[in-house]
Formats: sequence, C-alpha cells, structure tokens
Amino acid sequence: MSRKTSKVGIIGGGRVGAAVANALVLLRIGVTIVLFDRTLEKAEGEAWDIEDTIPLLWQMDVLPSNQYEDLADCDVIIVTVGATVKQGQSRLDLLSNNAEIIRSTIKELDRVAPNAILIIVSNPVDVLTRIAHVTSSRPENLIIGSGTILDTARLKYQLGKLLNVDKQEVHVYVIGEHGESEFAVWSSAFIGVIPLNEFPLPQKTSLLTMKAEYTELTRKRGYAISERKGGTNYGVAVAVCQLVETILQDEKKIFTVCVKVDSEYKVGNEVVLGLPCIIGKQGIERQLLLPINAEEQRLLTKSAAQLNEAYNSLDH
Repeated sequence: MSRKTSKVGIIGGGRVGAAVANALVLLRIGVTIVLFDRTLEKAEGEAWDIEDTIPLLWQMDVLPSNQYEDLADCDVIIVTVGATVKQGQSRLDLLSNNAEIIRSTIKELDRVAPNAILIIVSNPVDVLTRIAHVTSSRPENLIIGSGTILDTARLKYQLGKLLNVDKQEVHVYVIGEHGESEFAVWSSAFIGVIPLNEFPLPQKTSLLTMKAEYTELTRKRGYAISERKGGTNYGVAVAVCQLVETILQDEKKIFTVCVKVDSEYKVGNEVVLGLPCIIGKQGIERQLLLPINAEEQRLLTKSAAQLNEAYNSLDH
C-alpha cells in the first residue's frame, strides 16, 4: 500500500472527520480521500472546501459521499461518527448514544470493505473499539482505536518545553483509558538515554510535583480545549494521520493504540485500552509489554475495571 495507490475513507463529516480529511491533504497522505456523511450536502461542503486547496498543494482527490459502496477498496477507514463530549461530560458519558452507531457502522463496513484497516476515533474510544472487535468479522489486528496517541504527544510536548529538549527526545507513554483514568508510565520515562529520575530539572522543580502536575495537565487538556471552543479536532486529526501514514508506508512505528490487553498485564483478557503497539501494513502487528511498577499496575487495573464496567453496562 503506497501513496501511489492508497485510498482512505472517513466516516463522519463533522468537526473531527473534516479535520482529518484536511490534514490528510496537507500532509499528502493517500491519493483518494472519501469523506462519507449521512447528509450528502454536509460531506460535499467540507470536501469541496478542502478540494479548493489542492491546486495550491499537490494532486489528490477528495470525494464526498453518502453511499457506503464508495468506500470499497479503501486501505484504511477512519470512523469519527457519534456524539461528542459536551461541557460537564466525560467521554464515558457518550457510550449509550454511540455504541449502536458504531455497531451499525461496522456492519456496513464489513459489507463493503471487509479488508480495510479500521481506525476508531469516536468516544469513548476504548469501549467502542471493543464493540467493533465483537461486531466485526475482520481480524482484531485490523481494528485500531486511536487510544492515548494524542495524550502521549501532549505529555511529550509539555515535558520537552519544561526540560528544554526536543519532544522527540522525550520517551514516555500515557496508557489506559483515553479519559479520566489514563496515566503516564513515569517509571519507564527517559530523556534521550537518561532516566527521567536522573535528568537535571529546572531550579525549584520537584520531580514528584512535576509528575503530578503534568499527569493532570495531560488528562484535562482535551476538556480544557472543549470548554473554550466546543470540542477538539486539530490535534486528534494529525495523530490519526500519523497512524494512517504508518500503516500505508509500513513504518513499524510504536503508538499507544486501543488493543485487547495481553494477559501478561493481568487485568483481564477482554479489556481494550491504550497500550504501546507496533503498527504497520497489517495494522497492529505486535503489542509491547511495557515495564510498570506496582503503583502503575494498580492504576492500569483500575482503568481496566472502569472500562470493563462501562462495557458490561450495555445491552449485548
């Protein structure tokens, strides 16, 4: 799957879906982009607006549609449909509204594009990815939730600013639920090749206080943005585009995506949440076992239990 032949579909022409389509064009990922929305006029408006940038960039096609059949032969399909977080809500509050939407969408995608890799972005992404696993007939490695990719990027960026190093030299993962129970794996954090616990901090900066503050900043960042502008879209769009490019180019990069938890983590084999995985042309090609300490194990167990409870609250 190369850029010369790649076709990428997006389900949902709302704030996030349109931002993903725009970012794919700006980053030159894919050749044909299909923007699907149940309301054709909505898809047309967004697709045509994005299409007007193409003469100033490079040749791509952005096709609006309200027919699932137009998604046939897609290499990757990004699912963004459903209600979004409103002020005062958590992502888990969206579950009852979005679960059935995801079920019906996945059934249609199985019908028209059974070999495509699916990227679930809709919230609560961990539970909806699990629902997609159960609903779909395709292998689970071809269904990827966007997980804590953006949360990890947020933490790396803010920590890099604090320590005055390039964010690419900040090696730390945010794992668990994409939401209230997520946490940073500080015990495995490195700056370059130096453990974070041994890295020189700015004057008057306490390591313990820094970890607490930056964990909370990362956890609340999406809500803070939503309170000010009504939702998030640019950050998640670029995060998803990076995932798409990694798949199309078979780059074998590591992302903290939603995946069914390996038994080695000892939190239950059916739970789906954000953990580091190697991503390539086969989707999730390998789940990595991240070293965690006793406190982090407790937090992971707590996050898994909350997500499991949410999933079990649904009618199956």
